[in-house]
Amino acid sequence: MILRNCAVEQLFNSCAGFDSAVWWVVLVAAWGRSRFSRLLGVLTVLLLVIVGFFNLYWVRADGIKATSLGDWPAPFGIVLVADLFSALMVLAASLAAFAAVIFIVFAHDLWQQKYILPIMLMVLAGVNGAFMTGDIFNLFVFFEVTLIGSYALMAVGGRKLQMEAAFKYVVINVFASTLFLIGVGLLYAEVGTLNMAHISQRVSDAGEQNIVTAAGMLLLVAFGVKAAVAPFHFWLPGAYTYIPSGVASFFGGVLTKLGVYAMVRVFTLVLGHDVNLYQPIFIFIACLSMVIGSFGALAQRELRNLFTWDIISQVGYMIMGLALFSVASLGGAIFFIVQYIPVKTSLFLCAGTIEKLCGTGDLSKLGGLARVYPILGVVFLVPALSLAGVPPFSGFWGKLALVQSGITGATWESYTVVAFALFGSLVTLLVMSKIWQSVFWGDPKRSYLSTRGNQIGVIVPTALVGLGTIILVFAAGELLDITTDAARQLIHTNDYINAVNIVMVK
Repeated sequence: MILRNCAVEQLFNSCAGFDSAVWWVVLVAAWGRSRFSRLLGVLTVLLLVIVGFFNLYWVRADGIKATSLGDWPAPFGIVLVADLFSALMVLAASLAAFAAVIFIVFAHDLWQQKYILPIMLMVLAGVNGAFMTGDIFNLFVFFEVTLIGSYALMAVGGRKLQMEAAFKYVVINVFASTLFLIGVGLLYAEVGTLNMAHISQRVSDAGEQNIVTAAGMLLLVAFGVKAAVAPFHFWLPGAYTYIPSGVASFFGGVLTKLGVYAMVRVFTLVLGHDVNLYQPIFIFIACLSMVIGSFGALAQRELRNLFTWDIISQVGYMIMGLALFSVASLGGAIFFIVQYIPVKTSLFLCAGTIEKLCGTGDLSKLGGLARVYPILGVVFLVPALSLAGVPPFSGFWGKLALVQSGITGATWESYTVVAFALFGSLVTLLVMSKIWQSVFWGDPKRSYLSTRGNQIGVIVPTALVGLGTIILVFAAGELLDITTDAARQLIHTNDYINAVNIVMVK
């Protein structure tokens, strides 16, 4: 039993990203040793993937796991908690990081790798820490660890347009972090604890609900900015256009989902007592995001800009599950998030691969790539069809679960959000068709022979993620069972609270 408990704590430390943080320091110490740095970076993220699979299996088999850092008792102890939702997010983020790191190793110059690899591990430590923490202030801390690293990654290269996008990214996220911190302060002042399980128990008994409501609204805006939902999406278009393509693939696949995760976690566990207050807001921003994001993507002529606008649209589907607030809708939303991370990572890697092989991502300057790079065409087509929700690909099952939960809700609000979801999927299909016709269809507009470069090195990581999306097609039933159980844990919080209380009283 002692060995098992030690293994639990080591597992949580690994999944929370502390191992990647340690290896970040090692990579900095090994500055200039490019081969060693590349090998260590790839092996570290691969280890996190393996631990992520083990973590998900363990939580699925034995229930929610929790550990207290340093064995400090309440109210000072900080807990890490692995439920099905956090375990799924850790695994999905680690897989996206693994693909991005491989692409960086093959596709980026050595001087870029020297900066990107250690900072990428720092960002991954913050991301996984945010997924695993059971303390709302440390959720803020892990957000800041992630953002500090992302600020640095956005500036690698130092081009004028890149620095302009990085500056806008910093300013907007500092503003959102300020709102986040104020909201956390109001909650602490009212209930006297930062542990999310304890807040959940105390917040409904708080004497002044207006303060709790004010804190919830501040957190909603802060998470909305970080998730890039409409109308807080204004910072995202163009943010990923000028940064290194390997970094953009990880950011596009994972970072905005961190904001969605925080929104789902806080407004189910911490503030789930007052669902009716927030539901109309979630329905509004979900519908608005689907429309603005899909039409914004349709208007773009550059691949990375197009995929960035599409993030806004797809985040709307994730919020839709929270808006409907049922086990079925949240299960569908979690399924959609988990399958979306590799899908969007794959599409950004496709964009980076096209830029590497052809020298541009401008749709008007591309054409006929399916004849020149047929493997790349297949690699693009699978996640593109999944993103549009075409059966039998994974995105279809996520959207189907959301639509079914909306129809089952049988209210005019649920019917409205279902109508917006179906319309958004249709526009997304038009967007993917536009890319296929402009980039891959027809005869090549010019010779790409001189710009092919190392085809295998840049296409392989993209193909690996594409293979993962294909596997999701065959595992959709099992994954939907897991995400439904995850949703049940989110709505019925007793198991989470009990797991935390058992650890905190030791």
